[in-house]
Amino acid sequence: MNTVIIGVGNPVLTDDGVGIHVAEMIRAVLPAAEGITVRAAFSGGMRLVDAMIGFDRAIIVDALCTGTNPPGTVVHLAADNLQQGRNSASVDDLDLPTALEFASSAGVKVPAQVEAWGVEIADATSFSEYLSPAVRAAVPHIVAEICRSAQQPMEHVQRSVTG
Repeated sequence: MNTVIIGVGNPVLTDDGVGIHVAEMIRAVLPAAEGITVRAAFSGGMRLVDAMIGFDRAIIVDALCTGTNPPGTVVHLAADNLQQGRNSASVDDLDLPTALEFASSAGVKVPAQVEAWGVEIADATSFSEYLSPAVRAAVPHIVAEICRSAQQPMEHVQRSVTG
């Protein structure tokens, strides 16, 4: 099974870049992992789906801004647990489940297994390449969890929320 790990975010908007930071660290600790590719994506929707075409499994990591968890909280979800978004004015802005369904119905080979990891963030509006302290502290934890998840079958991954 070939897996793609995709860090999503904006690397110059403080905590919004957490997915990019996680992808960079994973690339450093799994440089030659068989069947695992690590990528960065700077937007969601169809552009995110484009980054996963041809893979059997996708693991996505992104910033979360729910306000229900303290900054630095790590959340793990399967694709069927992802909320549908409200922004569908553009094909590029489709939420992930809709974008995957759209691509699949068009005959594009999208991953059969998709999971998402998120880190609750504190700041996504300040211009900075640095993460806030709580989010920065969560990065090694989420990297370890994603590396462990990437190296085992999806059905064995425990879905959890940790802080």
